[in-house]
Amino acid sequence: MPSSGKTILTAGPGMLYGQRVMNWAYADEELRKSITAVFAEQVGVVIWDNLAEGTVIDSAVLAQLVTNGVWSDRQLGASRNIATVNDRLWMATGNNLQVGGDMASRTVRVHLDPDMPRPELRDQTGFGIPHLDQWITIPANQLTVLWHLLVMVLDWTRQGAPKVTGLSMRQFTPWAQALGGFLAHHGIDGFLTNAAEVREIDEDETRWRAFLTTWHERHAGRPVTAADLRRDAEPLHLGSDLHDPWDGQFITTAAGRLPNPLQLGRLLTGQAGRWRGDHVIRAGRNERGDRAVFWVERHQG
Repeated sequence: MPSSGKTILTAGPGMLYGQRVMNWAYADEELRKSITAVFAEQVGVVIWDNLAEGTVIDSAVLAQLVTNGVWSDRQLGASRNIATVNDRLWMATGNNLQVGGDMASRTVRVHLDPDMPRPELRDQTGFGIPHLDQWITIPANQLTVLWHLLVMVLDWTRQGAPKVTGLSMRQFTPWAQALGGFLAHHGIDGFLTNAAEVREIDEDETRWRAFLTTWHERHAGRPVTAADLRRDAEPLHLGSDLHDPWDGQFITTAAGRLPNPLQLGRLLTGQAGRWRGDHVIRAGRNERGDRAVFWVERHQG
């Protein structure tokens, strides 16, 4: 919620290593331009601050950014391409943000809950560092924090830099195991324990999981064409009322509309073999071999 401290949290590493605070670009092309521009600056932390409440972070550009070690793009105002080592920390702040697409497994989510109304009125005299947002702006205090961080790193490496086994985070697994080991060495727990919650706020995952669950309930494992499935989503006339047989769970396009049969076929083909919760779409051909058919299987475990 507002005034929970998220901007202060991001200011910590930002003040220590140099930061650039930017407005979120909702169009991929504008987002790409802002990313390329910030690489020309000598900052270690990039922050998209105060995204609109409930914003779904689902961008192919951002997914590419956080997975590639080198960022390549055309230089602004020039005709040549540039390639820059991607060694920044990328953060976004907002109230009840969601993630979509592949971003859930590429995101570390930090949740701040003051558990009170009007958190801006909290008595800061009881805080470890009252008015941290002002304290951290003082260069001498920044040096103090950095000195303590370096001591903690040296203590960890002196003990062999132990890692945490069992953590898995796609291509970030080595990083997650090392950082988890660093935190555990200093008695700080909770790292990535909210991974299941992040999956739950994955807007794309939630929509597809609900769609596949309802599909399986209505048709079990019976193969259907995209046209037949789309026809099944048509509202039913019950007297003067319209009834949605899918109860709002049929998959929609990016514009929030029901897809036509061609669009639906492409959506289903793109999702074939990808598990959504306990359900997965399978694809094949009909008996004559002239049409694609789809069905949903449920994991029996």
